[in-house]
Amino acid sequence: MTRDVSGAEDGSGEIRFSDPELSFLRHARFGELPARVRPADTVELVETDPRRDWPDVGPSREQAEIQGAGG
Repeated sequence: MTRDVSGAEDGSGEIRFSDPELSFLRHARFGELPARVRPADTVELVETDPRRDWPDVGPSREQAEIQGAGG
């Protein structure tokens, strides 16, 4: 249940905050924002697909031995 702290006499039960109060509540909830990342500080990434000319040969001999040993 919310309590009417706005001083409104209409009984709506709404809590109203001023802009400075909302700013304080945002800061209390989320803390300090990190520094803005400038475009000059970013790096462009290029996504690549795996090579398709080599077939998948399955697990290596070492992996097969480990799996066969129950480990």
